[in-house]
Amino acid sequence: MINRLTSRVARVAAMGLVVAGVAACSTFDNILEVQNPEELNEEILDGNSALLDVLVNSVTGEFEDALDDPFIWRGSMFTDETLTGINWEQTARLNQRIVEFDEGDADLMFYQISRARQIADSVGGRMREAGLTSDARYAKTLAYAGYSYILLADAMCQATVNVGSDIYEPLELYQFAVDRFTAALAVAGTGDLATMARVGLSRAQLNLGNYAAAITAAQAVPDDFRWYALYTDANPDVYNVLESRVTGNNHSLGVSPQFLAGGPERFGQQNLTEFLTDPRVQHLPDWRLGHNQLTPLYTPSASLMMSNYNGETRASGGTPADIERDSDIAFASGLEARHNMFEAMMAQGGNDAAVLAFVNERRAVGNQDPVTLSGNALKMELRDQRGRDLYLAGHRLGDLRRWLRQGDDMFPSGVHPVDQWSYGNATCFPLPREEYEGNPNINLPG
Repeated sequence: MINRLTSRVARVAAMGLVVAGVAACSTFDNILEVQNPEELNEEILDGNSALLDVLVNSVTGEFEDALDDPFIWRGSMFTDETLTGINWEQTARLNQRIVEFDEGDADLMFYQISRARQIADSVGGRMREAGLTSDARYAKTLAYAGYSYILLADAMCQATVNVGSDIYEPLELYQFAVDRFTAALAVAGTGDLATMARVGLSRAQLNLGNYAAAITAAQAVPDDFRWYALYTDANPDVYNVLESRVTGNNHSLGVSPQFLAGGPERFGQQNLTEFLTDPRVQHLPDWRLGHNQLTPLYTPSASLMMSNYNGETRASGGTPADIERDSDIAFASGLEARHNMFEAMMAQGGNDAAVLAFVNERRAVGNQDPVTLSGNALKMELRDQRGRDLYLAGHRLGDLRRWLRQGDDMFPSGVHPVDQWSYGNATCFPLPREEYEGNPNINLPG
């Protein structure tokens, strides 16, 4: 089951209208309260299917813009997924887990995700005021709003919503996501859209520690389900940004030692072909220097959650697919739902046998031998398989922060792979200076 229906190109023409004409309140209960009603009154939406399609396309397009960059690209550098070769000091610091509230990375992360969230809430509010709450497109805006709240919760230390005075913690943002997914399901009923919402619901409930609810949502998702963020090579505005980071003389993204073929101890070695046995995390066998002429970069191939993944390995003489401008990214999948379910089962306790069977199933996909594990060792192996299955698909930062809340600090630390650098201790992106200066309802810290 694959969603490939969303037109990202069509939403470009709508952006000026949406940004100027709609804004929603911070809570779902108040989503009907919108500003500037004269810019786009509800009567225009009523019966105007073409305009409604453009508005909904703006919702999906803004989310897709935020997903590849900044959320995946910058988020992957902040975790143990990738190393940066960018020759910019603040990006180098980001890869060292040093991020300042008055620098661009924090602002880009907050602004881009908040833009996606605000537009989804706003368009949903307009549709609700127009009495279109039984329309499947209304459910779609709610579901995408839910995912935008997840990205905010995964990335940000704290967040404001719509220039409000409340500063929300991640768990509060996950609850906002639950509210929107639940509302989306009430409208969507059955079908792929409802399934996509259930994947998001399982993810949000897992982060909230509501394990039974996470399991219930995940169990309703077919194993082969995927819902993609869509990218195209036909328009520079909608390229998959990751492609430009792994190609050309100024390429700037490489696989971190945690996911390197042969293990972290192989980092810095050339000709790793014989170790490239796991099709989920393939990369060039030799490192090369990129934009900063400093960082050894093992260029990653298309990962399992990308649309052009082909399952081939270099160790067997295959040619794994490259990350392309039109490589779509599955941000909701049946595989993720299964991981959510088994992680919740592991947290509940008493389910080691079922979790072990799943772990060995995933190890087989990676051409890894089966293991016999239990307890903490099994939990850590489940996490490793999750990292491989969902590599470069926008999960790792939220995963590491969830596990940190549970008492396990798995962020990279100690000696950085680049000798001249050292790791800091940041685990999230701070609310940026631009929000403090532009939001009259909050004050600069300290």
